Amino acid sequence: MYAQCAQPINSFPYQESFETSNGGWTTAGNSSTWQWGTPAKAVINQAGDGTRCWVVGGLAAGSNYGSGEQSWLQSPCFDFTNLQYPLLTMKLFWETEQQWDGASFQYSLDDGLSWTTLGVANERQDCFNKNWFNTPGINGLNGMAGTSGSTHGWTGNNLANNGSCRGGSGSKTWVQVSRTLPSLGGESSVVFRFIFGAGTTCNNYDGFAVDSINISAAPPNDAAFTFTCNANRTIQFTNTSAFCPTSFRWEFDDPLSSGNNTSGLANPTHTYAFPGNYTVTLTVDGPGNLYSTTTRDILIVDVNVAQVKSAACETNTGGSLIATVRGAGTTPVNYTWNTNPVQQTPVATNLGTGTYNVIVTGQDICTATDSGVVTIDSSCRELVFPSAFTPNGDGLNDRFDPMGSVAAAKEYKLRIYNRWGQLVYSSKNPFEQWDGRPSETTGMNALYTWYCEYILPGQAKSAKKGTLMLIR
Repeated sequence: MYAQCAQPINSFPYQESFETSNGGWTTAGNSSTWQWGTPAKAVINQAGDGTRCWVVGGLAAGSNYGSGEQSWLQSPCFDFTNLQYPLLTMKLFWETEQQWDGASFQYSLDDGLSWTTLGVANERQDCFNKNWFNTPGINGLNGMAGTSGSTHGWTGNNLANNGSCRGGSGSKTWVQVSRTLPSLGGESSVVFRFIFGAGTTCNNYDGFAVDSINISAAPPNDAAFTFTCNANRTIQFTNTSAFCPTSFRWEFDDPLSSGNNTSGLANPTHTYAFPGNYTVTLTVDGPGNLYSTTTRDILIVDVNVAQVKSAACETNTGGSLIATVRGAGTTPVNYTWNTNPVQQTPVATNLGTGTYNVIVTGQDICTATDSGVVTIDSSCRELVFPSAFTPNGDGLNDRFDPMGSVAAAKEYKLRIYNRWGQLVYSSKNPFEQWDGRPSETTGMNALYTWYCEYILPGQAKSAKKGTLMLIR
């Protein structure tokens, strides 16, 4: 029975570089060749850090691990009562016959009575878990697999196959290895050990080396996200959390979204039912560290542009539009109109006819935009000509002239012809009136034909014609 847990290590971070001592790590097993010191072998010829480390296969040049060796290097006891999310890092070097000889890593919670292999080969690599076990089955570890029955571990060398001796998959140099230990968090009595197993042939390799072992609290997650506003109140969320979480829970604060108020995706998209101020919550967890939650307010607004005043008939100025924002509540918003110069108030003024856009922005506000049209004053929409007039001096209908948008008419040309097609009157002034002279009739009614061209603001060129009765 292993009894080191009488005085467990409970101060973290634990850092052991093996420079001044063997660190309280002990070795045993069948034909153990573990040694602590300065390596001087052909491949493993220096420590991972400093000058000293542990090596199975001896330290001297030409020394190798034993035939049929099944040994281990065992740690002191650790008390993780106050360490809920342990993180193990270490440096390893392996140069063994590929698949037949190699090492693994185990833990015990009962003072060494039983052992469990920690993890499996080719685990997912992330910001904490790196280079853990490169082979799912090492023949030399049979009989040392422990309660898990696993022979996963590190094996291989830096040579090609040589006869029956298998090559490849060696580390070639010291490798930083790390893994979170969530299943051991809070345990009061934890012992680790490296196990090493070898066959009975092809054992002339440098072996397996261990250095710079550190155990600390894995840094907690730091939940964070950004978002991009798309059309129709649709938001694209992007997770930016540290440190590489593996699970996500989004809450969109939108209970009217037909059961889509949450998501477990890393980067979800959500379409909100209505404008408003929403508090989005992201909780992230894993890999083997403390979860984290963050919230962020997102304001989704709608903007509607309507005409307040049309442009003046004569000057094509003075029109105005108003932008009405829905969903902002009391949150300040910014307005930007594409006018010249740019206007930044809810009401854009002194506008001529045309289409104008407004953009609404603000802190954590999804940008909204809309457009509105300024029309010309209704009095500028037409010129109307009478069909008869009576130039008799009674003050009623004594003159023939256009009515309506007279002041706004441009490029005005009026021509009046008698019944024989002769031009009897013409004018380029819409305010000018015809008194009926010259006329080929005196004291008699007469019928004339008129033709007029003009342009009104915001309209194409117009051409009108008609008949005119002159009544004496």
